[in-house]
Amino acid sequence: MGEENEDLEIQKQLFMILKVILKDGNLATEFVRRYGYAISVKSLKEFRAIKSGGVTTAAAAPTATAAAPVPGGAAAVLAARAAAIAAANKAKAEAAKAAMQQKIAEKAKLKAAAAVQLTDQDPVFESTVNCPVCGHTGIISYELRAKSQQVVQTVFLVPVYSGSSGYQTVDYTRLAVTVCPMCLLASPDKKNFNYPSITGKGEEPSSLQASVLLSLKEKIEEHKLLLPDALGNADYFKRERSAQVAIQSYRLAMARAAIEAELQQPYSYFKMGSYALKIAYLMKCEGQDDTGPLTEALGLFETCYQKSECPSDELEMQVVYLNVVLPIRLGDFGKANSYLNSFSKLKTDRLEAMKKNPALNTKWIEKWEDKSRYMWEERENPKYFGK
Repeated sequence: MGEENEDLEIQKQLFMILKVILKDGNLATEFVRRYGYAISVKSLKEFRAIKSGGVTTAAAAPTATAAAPVPGGAAAVLAARAAAIAAANKAKAEAAKAAMQQKIAEKAKLKAAAAVQLTDQDPVFESTVNCPVCGHTGIISYELRAKSQQVVQTVFLVPVYSGSSGYQTVDYTRLAVTVCPMCLLASPDKKNFNYPSITGKGEEPSSLQASVLLSLKEKIEEHKLLLPDALGNADYFKRERSAQVAIQSYRLAMARAAIEAELQQPYSYFKMGSYALKIAYLMKCEGQDDTGPLTEALGLFETCYQKSECPSDELEMQVVYLNVVLPIRLGDFGKANSYLNSFSKLKTDRLEAMKKNPALNTKWIEKWEDKSRYMWEERENPKYFGK
């Protein structure tokens, strides 16, 4: 309907042009009847020749009037002007149509985004904790909602997250470490800070040993030198964390765990090794060489095994497993095979101990031995050990 109105408007404008050229409405009508609205110098000359030769119609005006000379150039200009008007009107109509289509597309996009927000919720929520070292309050800690993510592990036991049950996928590895912006105390365990009591009244004290807290307080100034750019900046470790900032958070956590190791706290080397593995994972995700932090992690897990600092059977067997797969990735098959064979001795010792204590079992030894042997068989597989 819009195009029909547009054509009618163009015809009216062309008829007005003909009236100006021919100086007579009747002649303009007769011209349109003969030639339509295709105004040209040729058709105008031919029409004037016909009228000057005495060929006329009942509605025609006197020949002298019809034959009045009209410069051909003027007609061409008027015709061009009419064409330009038509083109401009057409362009205007197309622009309006495009604008309407854009509005429709934008509305559809907003509708889709709203639908995503309704179905894919943010699995991360914020809570606040207080620093047991410097006393700073209101530190943001990021936590995952229960059952919001499906978790699988890499060959090096680093968790990889994907959204489930209507939740978005979030790489929680980047957000796991809570950092005090005033003294740079850092830990992925919220309980290392003073945290709100589950009763809703007061707060629970830090799970860090008193000796660790005292040492951390004594080393505050030394600790601050680790990342001066973050000091006093509450936004430094907020979402969205870059890989670089996430790596820095794990380095700060390793500094805390190193103090625990100095004081011979259990699991301290295990913690540092786990943090190094997460640093390696973040670097690999960014396309960087992860050899350095993997080598560092191997050294920490070897120390952990030598010191027998993991009282838990499961964690101790994980340490042996990691001492198999890390050398494989680093190309030291001899070391990997040596740790793999240690499972046999561990199982023999356990079976002997079970004679005196039937409550003991070999469950965790067998589980992680099986995993280790499988990875040894797959040692050439780039799916697991590609650099």
